[in-house]
Amino acid sequence: MKTVTFYSYKGGVGRTLAVVNIANRLAEFGKKVCVMDFDLEAPGLNHKYKHNIDEVKQGLVDYIYEFAVNGVVPGSIGDYAKEITKYKYTNEKDLKKRQNNIIFIPAGNPESGEYWKKLSHISWWNLFYEANSEGIPFFLDLKEKIKKEFNPDYLLIDTRTGITEISAITMSILADSIVLLAVNNEENICGTQRIIETITKEENKLLGVDKEIHFVLTRLPQIASPEEWTRDENIQNGVKRKIEDAFQNCGQKLNSFNVIHSNKEIALYDRVTVNYDLDGKNQRKDSTPSISAEYLSLFDSLTENDLTKEERERFNNLKRAEILLQYIYDDSYKNSPDLLTKLDEIEKLAPRLPEINLLRGTYFYKQKKYEYAIKYFTKSIELNEPLGRALLNRGESYLSLRNYQKALDDYNEYVSKDYKEHRIYALINKIIVQKQLGVDLTILIIELQELIGKYPNNSDLYNTLSCMYREKGEYDSALTHIYKAIELNPNSGILYSTLAEINFCLNNKLEFYRNLDEALNKRFNLEGIEKDTEDIKNIYKQASSDPEFVRILNKHNKAYFIDILNNLVHEEN
Repeated sequence: MKTVTFYSYKGGVGRTLAVVNIANRLAEFGKKVCVMDFDLEAPGLNHKYKHNIDEVKQGLVDYIYEFAVNGVVPGSIGDYAKEITKYKYTNEKDLKKRQNNIIFIPAGNPESGEYWKKLSHISWWNLFYEANSEGIPFFLDLKEKIKKEFNPDYLLIDTRTGITEISAITMSILADSIVLLAVNNEENICGTQRIIETITKEENKLLGVDKEIHFVLTRLPQIASPEEWTRDENIQNGVKRKIEDAFQNCGQKLNSFNVIHSNKEIALYDRVTVNYDLDGKNQRKDSTPSISAEYLSLFDSLTENDLTKEERERFNNLKRAEILLQYIYDDSYKNSPDLLTKLDEIEKLAPRLPEINLLRGTYFYKQKKYEYAIKYFTKSIELNEPLGRALLNRGESYLSLRNYQKALDDYNEYVSKDYKEHRIYALINKIIVQKQLGVDLTILIIELQELIGKYPNNSDLYNTLSCMYREKGEYDSALTHIYKAIELNPNSGILYSTLAEINFCLNNKLEFYRNLDEALNKRFNLEGIEKDTEDIKNIYKQASSDPEFVRILNKHNKAYFIDILNNLVHEEN
């Protein structure tokens, strides 16, 4: 059992996220992993695994409390651990088919007052510094229990920030390898240098063994231009010199220097990005690798001597596949004709990457081949695509096919799994689909009003509510809410199209055309009306014979939209 402690001098560097990413990757390679939350004063792994475990009632604090306060060494650590399942929502039949390779030892239940009471009663001084203290044997026994009861290949420990007894336990007593994480500022780098000096001193090597030490520079901004590339490279080189100098002064070797950049998913949601990072789509080929590839580099450093030849070959193929995916992501937006061929080649390297089928589905969706899109989005979901995009896109495909019940099922599942990035979009589409399934508009208006109470600054909610009022014929309420939406987001073309449609219903043709013109100025996607409700299609069908409508279409190079409207009429006939 190899024990790796993840440490940072300060918080906010992505330490806990790195622990989960590495644990997931090891499990994907068939390694059994035990993850332990030793950040007792600010536990975070509970939140990272909230969709993978049931309620946490006890954990490491409770285990230590039994010994430190009651003088009893618990007989088993298994009573304080949880088995990680891929998704908490997965049905029982599917769970039996899955091999769950991650065991989680939480800090405890920090939502409970009992947790903080027990933590405050643990005297670390008595455990380690009073005469005849038995703290070191107790924690070595804990490590041995983990080895015997779970038999993991790896024990990963998320430890406390700062210079504390807890960090000393996890680095000096328990760790075989240490991962030091820091962001690029003086406080972080100087603190990390002091930690390097401390853990490399002979008197602090309690078991008399040198440890592997890996450094990770985190949260550098994602690169978007050649100028940023040069600046990024200078920052990396400067920090690397400081860290290497600290090790040289202590007479010990730095085993690896790694960098993990930040992106929108991390900045907004602290999202686990163990698979290919979709936000890498705009990267230049001379820029840094995708964030997923950077985690793979850290994984490579930590497992350098641990993988078999076959595992190493699979790892190298996976790393190459994810980097190739990074560079072809733009092709899916451009509907590149050789996209599918490229994806076939990547699949030979890494057949279980869910993003391969996500991109295939995206390609067919843009070709309006929705049945094919659903097929590939479903495959991506089955391979546990991590951000919920395949699930959301499959819902969109069902909606395009007017299979409203299946679309509703997908939107409900997306919301239930608490994906955050497109949550409001999924909630709105749920309401739109419910309307198509015959739910009363009054009920849906109440749902929208409740959502606006939770998200008062979201213009899309006001827009949807405005459309509901327009459909009910309550035009004053429709105008009130669309004006609020425009106030919140004055550059959104779709909002001006809604205002235009309300004015059409009010027989105010001048305002209809004025707002339609403004909508198109703001890049409103007029072609999207193909998938809109019948009452919206009818508005544009009625306008299609008006010379002013044709003039505005010609102005914006959209004369072909008349043909689209004519085709819609033929389809219905």
